[in-house]
Amino acid sequence: MTTTLADVCTITMGQAPTGDSYNVRGEGLPLIAGAGDFNGQTLAPTKFTTKPGKVSKAGDIVLSIRASIGAKVWSDGEYCLGRGVAGLRPGSQLDDKYLWHWLTRYERELSSKGRGATFLQVNKTDIGKMPIQLPPLPEQRRIAAILDHADALRARRRQVLTHVDALGSAAFVERFGSHAELLPLGESLTFLTSGGRGWAKYYSDQGDRFIQSLDVQMGSISARDPVFVVPPDNAEAQRTRTAVGDVLLTITGSRIGRVAALPAALAGSFVSQHVAILRPDRQVMLPEFLAAMLALPSLGQHLIAGAQYGQTKPGLNFEQIRGFALPRQPLPEQRRFVDRLHRIASQRVAMTHAETSIAELFASLQSRAFRGEL
Repeated sequence: MTTTLADVCTITMGQAPTGDSYNVRGEGLPLIAGAGDFNGQTLAPTKFTTKPGKVSKAGDIVLSIRASIGAKVWSDGEYCLGRGVAGLRPGSQLDDKYLWHWLTRYERELSSKGRGATFLQVNKTDIGKMPIQLPPLPEQRRIAAILDHADALRARRRQVLTHVDALGSAAFVERFGSHAELLPLGESLTFLTSGGRGWAKYYSDQGDRFIQSLDVQMGSISARDPVFVVPPDNAEAQRTRTAVGDVLLTITGSRIGRVAALPAALAGSFVSQHVAILRPDRQVMLPEFLAAMLALPSLGQHLIAGAQYGQTKPGLNFEQIRGFALPRQPLPEQRRFVDRLHRIASQRVAMTHAETSIAELFASLQSRAFRGEL
């Protein structure tokens, strides 16, 4: 049987409480203003209100209806529902876990209904009119149990990938521990600069690669949607042309701190003003070793986070970069560490492929489940 969600589920649209009721002292109910108050699979509000209008109960599904439309979390108690969320409470004909998986399967369809100039939003009608296949309750529970099991396997795979991501840090600590000599990074660099401003006028369909902050990933340079330039013949172009052995670091914006050793194939490219070129003295520091150190959460990323200035527009200047206290190791030790990082990277590629396959299988399983083919 197919019905609409509103026929089998109570949908409570959130409502912003009055401004004078907000507080961070824990008075009243915690306020879920939107998906920003989700933390993975839990609710993590930071504000409270003494005048809650719409309230969730334990066991409800709190659904984001603005911006991140379709994101959802189980409610583990009473919360004030702000205007960025809705509370879904299944009726007697609808199993709650079946509803959870159904919302996961049809998240994109719900998101596609979003409207708005500043950010997309769906309303109660958009949610309530969605058709839902409704087998008998025992069948709903059987389907939900199968999907629960498959989702748990998928989560374990993601957990393994997280562990692999931590291997680099663990390998560094294991090899170098806390006994390494710390020296200012500037002593290991022969050159440090960033790209010039206003290079959009040099964009071209062909020419030299122009690397922007979005291109710099953690440990790699993205080849997606590359930009090319025909550079001017001037001193700035000479200064900002990359060379073999350079390390690129994003120094402004939300992606600050992304770092990668420049592949040899991209030597001769240029960088935007948001990207710094770090050229290590290869007699004392390998580029990949430097990039790895700057990428480590407990080392380079910690230094970068501590050095950022300006909360609205974080950035790093050259003096801060030169002052980063990093361990300097003998070159043979650096090479051994870099080799180990390569092996870890290979493992990650294999596991990423496996995770992608599992995600595709799970999506297929969901489709079959809600077509009545399980």
